[in-house]
Amino acid sequence: MNLQDKLLNSLKCKNTHSSLYKLDEEKELEKIIPITKDMKLVGECKYHVVNCFDHSLNALCEFESMLKQDDFFPSHLKQNIYKYLSTKTEEEISKLELLKLGIFMHDIGKPGAKTVDETGRAHFKGHEKIGAKEAYNIGEELSLSQKSMDVLYKYIRYHMILLGFYKTNNMSQDKLYEIFDILKDEVIGVVLLGYADVVSTRKLLNPNENSGVIKTYMEYILTNYIYRYKRM
Repeated sequence: MNLQDKLLNSLKCKNTHSSLYKLDEEKELEKIIPITKDMKLVGECKYHVVNCFDHSLNALCEFESMLKQDDFFPSHLKQNIYKYLSTKTEEEISKLELLKLGIFMHDIGKPGAKTVDETGRAHFKGHEKIGAKEAYNIGEELSLSQKSMDVLYKYIRYHMILLGFYKTNNMSQDKLYEIFDILKDEVIGVVLLGYADVVSTRKLLNPNENSGVIKTYMEYILTNYIYRYKRM
C-alpha cells in the first residue's frame, strides 16, 4: 500500500486522530504532507498553548468524540448532519472523510502566515486563505477529484466562520444568508470544524469551561440553514 492510500484509509477509521499520530510516529505522515513538519514549529500564541500539529490532532479527536455521542446533535439536526457526512464526493470518499482531513489541515496556513509584532507576540492573519490554497495543492497530490478538492478548500478557507459569529454576536439574516450563499451545504461541515477547533483550544486553556454557548451558536446556524434558507 502506498503512502497516499495509507492516509486515505486512515480517514475511514473511527479514531483517525490516532491513525494519523501513528503515521507521524513512523515518519510517514510528513512524506505525504510535508508541511506537517512546519506545523510543529508554529501555533503557540495568546489563544493556543500547543503547536499547530498537536492542536489539529486535538481538534480531530474532539470531532470524533462528538460523533460517538448519540445525543450530541439535537434531534431536529441529527439526521440532516449525518446525511451530509455520508454524501460521497467521489466513489471512495465521503464528506465525513474529507472533513476529517480538513480538520487536520485547517491550520496548515499558519507557518506561511506567521508574523511577530514588536512585543514578540505571534500573529497568523490570513492563515485560512493561505491554508486553503495549500490544501488544494495537497488534494491534487492525493489525486482527489475536483469536487473533493473544492469541498476541502471551503472547509479550510471558511473554518473561522463560527468563531467570527461568536465574537461579533451578529447572526442577522443578512449575515447568515451571505455565508449560506457562498457555502451552500458545506456550511454544515464548516461549522462542525469550527466547533471542534474552538472547543479543543479552550479545553486546554480551561478544562472546566462550558462549551454550551458555542454549541448553541453552531446549532442556530445549522437550524437557519436547513429549515429556513434551504426551504426558500
